[in-house]
Amino acid sequence: MERNAVIGYVDGSVEATTQRFDVVLDEDAVVELDDLIVCRQELPQGGGVLTHFGIVVEGVSSIEGAQIPSDTQRIYGTRTMPGQRIRKATVQILRTDPERWMPPQPGARVELARDISRAMALFQDRMEDSQLALGLDHLDQPVYVDWNFFNGEKGGHMSISGISGVATKTSYALFALYMLMQADAGRRLLGRHVGRTKALIFNVKGEDLLHIDRPNRKFADNPRAQEMWRALGVQNPGPFQNVRIYVPPERAGGQILTAHVAHRRDDEYTIYGWTPLDFVRRGLLPFVFGDTRENQVAFLVEHIRSVLVRHAVPSAHTAGAVIIRPQPVANRGRDFEQAAGQLARAGVEQAQGDREIRDFSDLVELLVDRIENDDPAYVSARMQTNTNEAFLRRLLAMSRRLGHLVTHLAQPLTLERNVSVVDIHTLHDDAQRFVVGALLDQVWQEKQAGGREPLSFVLLDELNKYAPRDGRSPIKEMLVDIAARGRSLGVILIGCQQNAARVEGAIVDNASIKVVGRLDSSHADEYKFLPREMRQRATRFLPGTMVLDQPVVPAPIPVVFPFPPYATNAAEDPIGAAGARDGQDPVDRVAP
Repeated sequence: MERNAVIGYVDGSVEATTQRFDVVLDEDAVVELDDLIVCRQELPQGGGVLTHFGIVVEGVSSIEGAQIPSDTQRIYGTRTMPGQRIRKATVQILRTDPERWMPPQPGARVELARDISRAMALFQDRMEDSQLALGLDHLDQPVYVDWNFFNGEKGGHMSISGISGVATKTSYALFALYMLMQADAGRRLLGRHVGRTKALIFNVKGEDLLHIDRPNRKFADNPRAQEMWRALGVQNPGPFQNVRIYVPPERAGGQILTAHVAHRRDDEYTIYGWTPLDFVRRGLLPFVFGDTRENQVAFLVEHIRSVLVRHAVPSAHTAGAVIIRPQPVANRGRDFEQAAGQLARAGVEQAQGDREIRDFSDLVELLVDRIENDDPAYVSARMQTNTNEAFLRRLLAMSRRLGHLVTHLAQPLTLERNVSVVDIHTLHDDAQRFVVGALLDQVWQEKQAGGREPLSFVLLDELNKYAPRDGRSPIKEMLVDIAARGRSLGVILIGCQQNAARVEGAIVDNASIKVVGRLDSSHADEYKFLPREMRQRATRFLPGTMVLDQPVVPAPIPVVFPFPPYATNAAEDPIGAAGARDGQDPVDRVAP
């Protein structure tokens, strides 16, 4: 049933300000939180009409005339005392048209904002042709963000916060990517670059995101979800298209790499890793060490990275292997970027008695030998012995945790599809950091060599693990750089975390789009951009309810998003679920 448009009048018994006012509701008015309202007033001296748009943030109800609890029974029970039930709504002002800082007039008529008024309240006229629907309001009407504040033109990046398992952070991030890369409206915004737009998604929990290229078998039995997708303008939702799934090797042996994937066939994923040649050429050693609070160790890491690239040549005996010469290669530049470019163009050579690096353990043996024997190319008189020992201890520890990712058997991780899902959930935390750092560096370097478009999106959950507020690391520095400069280069970060206060502040602050799901009550007060009432409500949100904040709209808007048409775990994957029920064994894949 359609609700009456007129709901009441601006309350004259309390102050109305340029930020908030109260509405005395009519007896038959039905008003709830998040309703959008509009009120108009004639300005004196021919000043025209001033219109206020707002959103209901709180509601109160009382009995005018009741002084003590028992008065309620006298007024509405025995009717021996006069009184009247009063209902009021508190409204936060979103916009005035024209933009004049004046409070609404007491007694002005207040209406529900519909059609054009609703669009004005949400600044859709300011978004023009750059609207991207990223949720529905409580009336199943689309809520849009200004694409220019997402794609990097005026702002960029998205930060999503909330309790793990309840706030549906990753689910919302996938929904946002789907609306952009799969829905017609989003693809129109990407324009002529749509076919080359990339999304890099890190899978950090189980095998959940390894199924997004499959239809959700539960979607057909969810008519409510289908209605919501239609309201968003998506008539035939389905799985993600043009997806490649990458999984890490389980072990290396002989001439094959094997992987353990429970619910995908062996021809449906690619085993990833890095060859020693790629490892040296791209200078990935700093990402092996992760957190580098010790300045001297960090300096030694950078020094050895430069030494390796200046002494390295591709091996003629083993593809992907590298030979480390005892002296720098002739005419090899001292600048790392210059030397790396020369190594990339270098022809293969024979070992000639020098050490051939075929995997990470070979590299570790080389470095242990050079440092313990005080090779002047690798160690410096300025370096203290305990610094060298600390470097070797950490290097040996990392060899056990991530060494299997570096081998001459590895195939390049090219990220050539529109959507690349990289599984890291089975890896040690240090190996996860290495993979994230290496791939972020790859995306960053490729974008620096090209233009801003086509855009590259990076979806990274558990952001606090990679860019904590305290400490320093190469990965954190890169994420801060992406947050600061990424939008100008077309790298857009979609970061998820349980508590934004635990993430480096520069990363969260640079996110133009902020989304909040269910919050822990102990953390709610940290989200100052949310009104007090909204912070309290967020501690009671059900899964699927989020608050969307963007620069063009001066107040956060609660939204819901629909159940996905793509599988988000094995149970929703019709093929994966069947395999699990049939008791099929996981499959190993021989690397191509």
